[in-house]
Amino acid sequence: MSEVAEPLAAPADNVTVDMLLDLARALHLAYVPAFGVESRVRRAARAWGVKVDVFTLQTLALTETRTGEKRRVDFRRLPFNPHWNLRRGARLLLLSSAIEKKQVTVAQARAELDRIMTPVHDRPEWLVFLAYAVYGAAVAVRVGGSLWELVAGFAVGLLAGGIHYGTLVSLRMDLQKSFLAAFLGTLLSFLLTFVLPPFDAPRALFGGITLLVPAMVVTLAAAELVGESVEAGITRLTYGLLRFLMLGVGIVAAATLWTFFFPFPAQMEAHALPYPLRFIVIAVGGLALSVCMTARRRDMPWIVGAVLLAWGVQELTKAVLGDKGSPLFSAFVLGVVGQLYGRMPDRLSSTIIFPGLLQLAPGFVGTRAILAFLGVKGQGSDARAFDLLLVALQLVMGLLFAFMLGLSHDARASTQEREMDAPSPDDSKRAARPPP
Repeated sequence: MSEVAEPLAAPADNVTVDMLLDLARALHLAYVPAFGVESRVRRAARAWGVKVDVFTLQTLALTETRTGEKRRVDFRRLPFNPHWNLRRGARLLLLSSAIEKKQVTVAQARAELDRIMTPVHDRPEWLVFLAYAVYGAAVAVRVGGSLWELVAGFAVGLLAGGIHYGTLVSLRMDLQKSFLAAFLGTLLSFLLTFVLPPFDAPRALFGGITLLVPAMVVTLAAAELVGESVEAGITRLTYGLLRFLMLGVGIVAAATLWTFFFPFPAQMEAHALPYPLRFIVIAVGGLALSVCMTARRRDMPWIVGAVLLAWGVQELTKAVLGDKGSPLFSAFVLGVVGQLYGRMPDRLSSTIIFPGLLQLAPGFVGTRAILAFLGVKGQGSDARAFDLLLVALQLVMGLLFAFMLGLSHDARASTQEREMDAPSPDDSKRAARPPP
């Protein structure tokens, strides 16, 4: 008589493991760092009486389920770079907390997770496109533009928003849309020089495509490097660099194509708006950004505050240290405030860090460096690739120093759980002892 293999887990455990993997995927899509995903899934498993170890990367979630002396490994593929949806992220944090407190069963959690992940279009598409355009206009003003840079940034932002938002049907088009938006945005900003009065095209271009700058990827990478998720952090940093390169290649391709038919537009010196007006425009831009990030109404004031905080700290450091200021100190302050905000039950630290980091991103220096390399005159003495890398490095280091303080709730919980799950010396002796 043939021996029948004993299953590694009961059917109830199969359902639980499937739920845990889907929870990991959902948290990943909500821009929770790798150590946060693993920590929350472990706590959920512990609440349901299942022994599970979890490991996540940007495209993979692995679970090892232990039933007695037997082990079973499952995995789930993950999209690499999802879209922002702060409302969904907040609901997922509440669900994971309810599971940890044993307030919901597996079946109830499954129903709630399906409800959360079901796409809900509570805002018309035209409003989202308008928000992208308004934010593009605000960034053009923030980097020193005036009225016509604002108008051109609005137009380029509307185009980039259509590309960015319109490609959400596929989570695999992130790199392609970065190239496409930079390519078409460059051509549009150059074409507008024939229609509008003289304006600074590079400022308008950067304002329009700034939401494609991989600021969130850099933020998560810095947190993961400090949180001992080195594999995930290095992968994210590499992907962020690739996103930057795709933006640069798009600008170069468009500028090269332009020279086949026209000379480069004459470089115009922009005159920045007065500080009170710039403050108002940047605040309106922060409100538009909250729409782009699908934030809840209660999160909108915080996003506007994060935008103004980052801009204000950077401007203060410029007054003390000179034109470039201190991106490192600005990013450090932003990281600390974001982590403290993320300690509240249904809040993501990215709600603060991401909008603020966009105000510090060195993309405008990079845009001018690319145009200077192509021979466009009047880009300034700091329009060099070295300056771009230096500012980017300062931002990463500022975030690293902030995350090293260990203020994040998920970082602390992850460290404690690693210690709890670490095998004791007695367990090691029992495992090494030969069977009778």
